[in-house]
Amino acid sequence: MVGTQPLSSKTDHRLARFRYFLAQEKGHSPQGVKRYISDIRLWESWLLQSGSPETSESLRVFLSVRQMKPRRVQGFLAALRTYYQWRSRMAGEDITDITLEIPRPRAGKRLPKSPSMEDLERLLEATTGEPEEALLRSFLPFLYGTGMRISECCALKYEQILWNQGLPTALRVIGKGDKERIVPLSPMAENAIQQWAKHKPVARGHVWTYLRPAYAKRPIGVSWVQKKLKQLARRAGLDPSSCTPHKFRHAYASFLVNQNVGLDVLKELLGHNSISTTQIYVQTSTSRLKEAVSRLRR
Repeated sequence: MVGTQPLSSKTDHRLARFRYFLAQEKGHSPQGVKRYISDIRLWESWLLQSGSPETSESLRVFLSVRQMKPRRVQGFLAALRTYYQWRSRMAGEDITDITLEIPRPRAGKRLPKSPSMEDLERLLEATTGEPEEALLRSFLPFLYGTGMRISECCALKYEQILWNQGLPTALRVIGKGDKERIVPLSPMAENAIQQWAKHKPVARGHVWTYLRPAYAKRPIGVSWVQKKLKQLARRAGLDPSSCTPHKFRHAYASFLVNQNVGLDVLKELLGHNSISTTQIYVQTSTSRLKEAVSRLRR
């Protein structure tokens, strides 16, 4: 297997700029940025080690050597495509996208395994005795009942909540690339906000902050939520890999698919840039979003 090699300072500097572009201008998640940079470093290292030119033919040889699975090849080519387009359009280099001549392998579409409503109840039961029990018992149903990205939930502020006659009805969500979308609240999410207000009746700043006095004004962190979910899943006898924040998002999308929500509506609700990203959840779609989320209760 081909290993990675130390890269030149010029390449390291270029990758630092590309990382900034992905995170700040494209709005990719930290995990997404890490994955892209890892793939590019793997490619640049192979070029250095093999002495190969940056050509489509070299890329074919690389893929042949690595023997990646179709889905892995798709992700790798996506990273490389973004990298070469950035170098050409943003960095001003005289270089072409070498992925254009590489056929994309077909990978079977699969709906990711996600926690059921019963699993959510088991996770909530497992919060008993936790120092932040009240926070978790409100936040987890909110995360499950909105389909928001974990980073969007943790960054949510009270000013983004839309109210009607004193009740929370929708959110102005700031997603990837600072794009804003409106997310109607399901009864589960509405109830979660109302329950949280009983423990922390604040009407400004971040919604989800710790209860402990020493951290009372600090918004909860993505890594903290991920760690807690793993702990709760093990305590509840569930598979931790199926109880991640992103799998909560899958659960929300799956629920809407089962309610025959239109593909265009689901795309807007989830904040996807491309409808192809949404299609993994959808086979047929006809009904409207508001009717569907009104059935998501706890």
